[in-house]
Amino acid sequence: MKKLRKSIVPVLLVGTLAGLASCNDANEPTPENVTVTFFTNLYKENDVNWMNDVVAKFEAENENIDIVWEQSGDYDDINEQLTQLINTPVQLPSMAVVYEDFVYNYMNQNEEVVLNVDSLMNDPQNGFGKNEGQAESNTTKEDVVQAYLKDGQGYGKEGTYSLPFERTTEVMYYNTDVFEEKGYEVPTNWSEMIELARQMRADFPEIFTADRTGNAGIGAVAPIGYDSVDNMIITFCQMAGVPYSGNSDANGDGHINKDEAVLFNNDEFKQLLSVIKGWYDEGLITVSPTLLFADPKHYINEPFTGNDAADIPMSSFMVLNSTTGASWCATDDFVPSVAKMPAMDENILNGGEVKAANADVINQGGSIVFFDKGDQVNQAAWKFYKYITNTENAATFAASYGSSPVRNSSFEETVITDIMSKKDPSNSVTGDGSIDDSTAYMTANIYDIVSEYSENNQGFIAPVSQFSSEVRTTLGNIVIEVLRSNLTGSDLTDFIDQTVTAAYEAI
Repeated sequence: MKKLRKSIVPVLLVGTLAGLASCNDANEPTPENVTVTFFTNLYKENDVNWMNDVVAKFEAENENIDIVWEQSGDYDDINEQLTQLINTPVQLPSMAVVYEDFVYNYMNQNEEVVLNVDSLMNDPQNGFGKNEGQAESNTTKEDVVQAYLKDGQGYGKEGTYSLPFERTTEVMYYNTDVFEEKGYEVPTNWSEMIELARQMRADFPEIFTADRTGNAGIGAVAPIGYDSVDNMIITFCQMAGVPYSGNSDANGDGHINKDEAVLFNNDEFKQLLSVIKGWYDEGLITVSPTLLFADPKHYINEPFTGNDAADIPMSSFMVLNSTTGASWCATDDFVPSVAKMPAMDENILNGGEVKAANADVINQGGSIVFFDKGDQVNQAAWKFYKYITNTENAATFAASYGSSPVRNSSFEETVITDIMSKKDPSNSVTGDGSIDDSTAYMTANIYDIVSEYSENNQGFIAPVSQFSSEVRTTLGNIVIEVLRSNLTGSDLTDFIDQTVTAAYEAI
C-alpha cells in the first residue's frame, strides 16, 4: 500500500484525536488542527496528479486540515482492509472510495462507525451550497445528479450513508464502417438488436461460421457482445421486470433476510435465461467469459476490434460496455460510434416486441463512505468531499478518469465542453488506453448520452443488502453455466431449473 504526501503516523492520530486533546505533548495536533485520511483506488498517473493537485489547493485554503490520502488498491483491496478494521474503529480512515454494497456490510458489522451524512449535507453553515453560512454556488445539493445521490440512501434505513465520487454506466459501441457499408439502422431496443444480429450473420457468413457459433470450436463470436456478464443479467432483469434482488424489510423486523434480498429463484428469471441461451446458441450474442474457454483473459473488445494473435476476428459489431471502455474499443485505425443502451421490457420473455422507449442503465463507480471520527474530523472530511466534488473539480476528475461528472453543472466546464465539441466524426483518430484526443470523439458522444440518461432518470443500482455482492456474482455464474451447457429442449429447462435452485440454496 503506497502512502502519498504524508506519513502513516497521522492515520493513528485521527482515530485517537479526542483522547489526545488532553495530553500536553507539544508534538500532538491541537483540537484546531485535524487530519483526514482517505483510502482511494486511484493509481493512474493522471488521477494521482489530479488528487495531489486538489489536495494541495485544499490544504492551502484550509491550513488547519491535513489530507492523508492513500493508494489502497482496487475496490476489493479497499473492502478487505475496511472489513478487517471495522471492529477497531480507531484504525479506520476518515473516508474511503467503495461500492454501495460494501457499505451495507460495514453497517451490518458495526453500524455505529458508518456516518449518516444527512446532518452534514443539510447543515445551514457548511452543508451543500454553504461555506461558513455563505452561499457556495458550486457545491449545491440540487446540482448533484439526483440518481447518484439516491444511491447512497438505499440501505434499508433512513439516512444517507455514502455519496458519489465518480460514476460510469453502459452504452453501445458499434462498428461505423459495417453500419455504413450495409446501411444498417442503429437499434433502439432488443427486438431490433436481435433481428439486426440475424441479418449480420446472413451478411457475413465468412465470419459467423459454424465452428465459431455458441460452444463450437474456439468459443463464441457473435454480432452482439456484452463485456460484463454480471451487468448484462442484472440490467436485463431490471428492464424486463424480473425479480432478482431486493432490500425491502417486508416483515418489519429491522433486518433484511435472505427471502427479502435473494429473489432470483423464480420462473421469470429462468425464462429470461432460456431466452439468452437461445440467442447464444443461435450465434447472436456472446459475453467475455465464453470467447475462449481455455483462456479466460480475453475480453469483448477483442472480437470488436479484432485480435489476430488470438485468432479472434472482428466480429462483434455491436458491444455493450462501460462508458470508461471507449479507449479499449478503438485501435490505431478503428474508432467506433456510440449509441444509447437498447431498451427491453417484459415482452422479451415470450418473444414479443419490445415496447419500452428508454432503457434502464446500471450506475457504477465509486462512492465515498465516511467513518465517524468525531465532530471535528467529520466536518473536515465533509468539507474536503465538497471540495473534490465541486463543479470545477468534478469536471477535471471526470475528464482525467474517463467517468461522468457527479454534478450537472460540470458539463458546462471548459474541460468537458472542449471534449464535447469533438462530436464530429472527423475528430475520431485512434485509441491508446487513455482519455485524450484519440478518443475525444467517443467521449463527447458518451457525455451526450449520459446527460440524456440523467434527464430521463434511467440510471439504477441493484438493491443493496448484505447479500447483494454475492447475488451479483452468483447471477453472472449462473449465466455462464447455462451458456456453456450443450443441452436443448426439456433437458435444458431442467438444467436451468436445477442450476438456479442450487445457486439460490448455496447463498
